[in-house]
Amino acid sequence: MKTGNKNNRGINTIDGDRFKEMLETALSRLGQQKSLVDSLNVFPVPDGDTGTNMYLTMQEAVEETKNSKSDRIDDICESMSRGALMGARGNSGVILSQLLRGFAQAVEGNKLMDAKVFAEALKNASKVAYKGVLKPVEGTILTVSRKAADGAKKGLKKSDDTQVILEETIEAANVALNKTPEQLPVLKEAEVVDAGGQGYIFILEGMLQALKGEVIYSDTGDVAAHKNLGAHQKREEDIKYTFCTQLLIHLDKEDGQKEIDRVRKELNNYGDSLMVVGSDEIIKVHIHTNHPGVILEYGLKIGIIDDIKIDNMKSQHRDMIYKEKPELKVVNDDHSVATKSSTDAETIKISNKDDKPKKRGIITVAAGEGIKDILTELGADEVIFGGQSMNPSTNDFVQALEKLNAKEIIIFPNNKNVVSAARQAAELEEEKTVKVIPTRSFTEAIAAMMHYNEHEELDTMVDAMDEEREYVRTAQITKAVKDSKVQGLDIKEGDVIGLIDGNIKVKGNDYERVVVKLFEESLEDEELITIYYGEEVTEDDAIKLRKKLLNRFDNIDEIEIYAGEQPLYPYIISLE
Repeated sequence: MKTGNKNNRGINTIDGDRFKEMLETALSRLGQQKSLVDSLNVFPVPDGDTGTNMYLTMQEAVEETKNSKSDRIDDICESMSRGALMGARGNSGVILSQLLRGFAQAVEGNKLMDAKVFAEALKNASKVAYKGVLKPVEGTILTVSRKAADGAKKGLKKSDDTQVILEETIEAANVALNKTPEQLPVLKEAEVVDAGGQGYIFILEGMLQALKGEVIYSDTGDVAAHKNLGAHQKREEDIKYTFCTQLLIHLDKEDGQKEIDRVRKELNNYGDSLMVVGSDEIIKVHIHTNHPGVILEYGLKIGIIDDIKIDNMKSQHRDMIYKEKPELKVVNDDHSVATKSSTDAETIKISNKDDKPKKRGIITVAAGEGIKDILTELGADEVIFGGQSMNPSTNDFVQALEKLNAKEIIIFPNNKNVVSAARQAAELEEEKTVKVIPTRSFTEAIAAMMHYNEHEELDTMVDAMDEEREYVRTAQITKAVKDSKVQGLDIKEGDVIGLIDGNIKVKGNDYERVVVKLFEESLEDEELITIYYGEEVTEDDAIKLRKKLLNRFDNIDEIEIYAGEQPLYPYIISLE
């Protein structure tokens, strides 16, 4: 591999092989500094870290160039862009992929890249990245990339040496980076510069190192490794209620809200995990019970039942443990229930036959077996493992889209840092109609999915689901991962912090007390509270918390508890 001479000047043109070298060194430079970039994140929560996401995106870009045998600069840049596009993770990774896409567009048709083409490529990179963001914000990587391109243009007036141009580019980028706290008050309060902008500069610095002959390969490891969604090793005897039962009830009269409250009270004694939502005309019921027939009979008393689904959870549990797929026991288009005398088929599923394409499917994101199970029970076809600190890539969504045999697909990203990758994947899908509902948490997805109706026109249903999620607020309890000054709070690493819809509201040193304090400061007119407890706390802890909240806040009518088993966040709470 070419390395050149240290401080070598007079590099007028760059071919594909040399640019590969520049990209690999850029990856190494970013890999060495990704922890520093991660530390610049403003919020002290365990989130999808900027440095890690940029590194993973760049890693895929470099890997894709290794598959190219061409020495043309445009071919290598095309491979770079394709790899970054598919590997993009988090908002920072998606913006980086757009920067690399714009760069590749500008060198199209060129076998070699001279200083002028390089400067034009940086300019187009910034232009494309700005266009890719719905509401561009100054004081971010966008600003740094634009000023970097201005520096390259300025350098052209001095020299046609690409190394000189790159030095001018980096100098201008650093000036812009140091000004980001003046453009974004949140950066100034936290006393940091923009993380994405810093990551971009490290990439440019790595390219310069390669041109100088300072090719450095760092062993950064594969930070992309994700946990597998293995079967939750819960004992079968711990499953108290056997049947997961879901149905729609079309009401005989338009008195939906009163009927919803009545259904909740009537069915509450027949199981757990009860969810009842709806409108004036229709109610959706989800419950774990030992008496699914009673639930169906109750539905028939107040209306017409439809979209019935009954699953034997003990059978599903055994299937998870032994990795065996159950046979379909009942599939009747007229919703009648038939049975087979087969010990292998204990799942009752009243739906369309699995070998036919579905009209509509759902892809969602979750971290935590309990959350995954709830989303699956509500109708999710594909659950991508991820969320905070584990942002799925564009390719993760692309693969899920390819796997799901449906004509229309709805994606719930369930994290503001995952929305961009989901949207990018949707844009790449050419055969299926894909809609992304920009859910910021799985609690919003649950609220939206309870209003899922396969028979409703897609756009109408998506609009309704998108509106429904806005009625849900999400509280999160976690520990600060670093010292920080943010939103008027002086936070120390290890402090317990409480957030509402991503905004830090309170801090303390005890999970339960922080929840109470958060409710005291932030609870509005919500009446239904749902607690999802994580892997750090027990069911007894959650029950104790529920009792305290019910005793403390008179306006709360009901608090439901579910084992979310999510990492990092001991409690995630839905407020409706």
